[in-house]
Amino acid sequence: MIKILLVDDDSEKHRVITKVVLEVPGIEDDSIDHVYDVVAAKKAIRSNRYDLVILDINLARNSNSGPEVGAGLDVLHFIKNNNHAKRPGCLFGLTAFDDGAEIAASEFSSPLWKLMRFSYTELSWCQPLKEALIYLQELNKPPFTNDGKNYHYDLAIFTAIQEELDSLLSLSSWTKITVPYDHADYYETILQGPDGSLKAVATVAPRMGMPSAAVSSSKLIHNFRPKYLAIVGICAGVRGKSELGDILIADPCFDWGSGKWQRETESGVLRFRPATYQWRLDESLRAAAKSVASDEKFLRDLHYNYEGKKPTQRPEVHIEAMASGASVLQATSLMEDVRDLHKNLVGVEMESYAVFTAAQHAAEPRPLCISVKSVCDFGDETKSDDVHHYAAHTSSAFLIQLAKLALVEPTI
Repeated sequence: MIKILLVDDDSEKHRVITKVVLEVPGIEDDSIDHVYDVVAAKKAIRSNRYDLVILDINLARNSNSGPEVGAGLDVLHFIKNNNHAKRPGCLFGLTAFDDGAEIAASEFSSPLWKLMRFSYTELSWCQPLKEALIYLQELNKPPFTNDGKNYHYDLAIFTAIQEELDSLLSLSSWTKITVPYDHADYYETILQGPDGSLKAVATVAPRMGMPSAAVSSSKLIHNFRPKYLAIVGICAGVRGKSELGDILIADPCFDWGSGKWQRETESGVLRFRPATYQWRLDESLRAAAKSVASDEKFLRDLHYNYEGKKPTQRPEVHIEAMASGASVLQATSLMEDVRDLHKNLVGVEMESYAVFTAAQHAAEPRPLCISVKSVCDFGDETKSDDVHHYAAHTSSAFLIQLAKLALVEPTI
């Protein structure tokens, strides 16, 4: 869905333009943001990247003033010259007056900026506007061209197995989408929070493990240019540090298998020398996760309302160290070896470090990354699948709640 900003202080003209825009298939009411003066337009363009801005040339400068000849060009200058402006893909100027048209003619020099004369009776402006909207809809599909500045989705979510994806998809209304020449399945949705909405996309890796996670996450970033990248799903907990069903937020995240095997000169004993390079959670995401974690009612309801097999207690949330590795662990001795690598380790899994690495090494603009996993076993000889679905459900539900409350762009 493309995003449009309509800037016009004449209520009747505003209504007519909106009607024409909505006649284009695929354009809905919520595709259009409406503002009525220069100040509001600059604020909107600072906060959102629009595919199309429809701009009146003779415009009020603020909500307390009347229209001024050429004032709308201040918005155009803001788009051109201000680093805080998120440049729209296309700009369509409309003016009903000769003086506005004369002033604006030289300013609309870009091939993507079109200036038209507006009239209630002569509707020659309607078809070019509709054609621009049709073109932008075709253009506004992944993979998106990267300009080094703008994000196109708010949140991209990686899952390692189908069970995790299914749990995520059950929590909202998702639509399957395709990317040309890419055989992966992608799903998108709009998450509505109390302060605005968020556009999200999700996928599942073709197989478990860090190589597939790195590739799938990199494709998510390349195709959709998300502001945030997340991984949800199940993990092994560390006994004494977490319980079945607990929700773990990785900070830091490291690869427990990274290092070097070396034979000691004197004893001849072969020893592993770990090199646990770490990725840290961004402080804004840590604060947001802590806020959701402090919501006792949300966690209590999350546990109580789940109807399948589950632990007896509601989940606790731990924001602590997690380790990723190439192997599934099902032995107490191996879990103890990994635990020794970090005194605050709460969980072990197979993908998060690769997802963080994909985000950290992505082209600008890079997404902020978060890993949300729930404990389904302890990686030892008692390993079972009894609470897999519960853990997959709670990790996804926590991320959705986090996204709705903390990651949404405020509605103008």
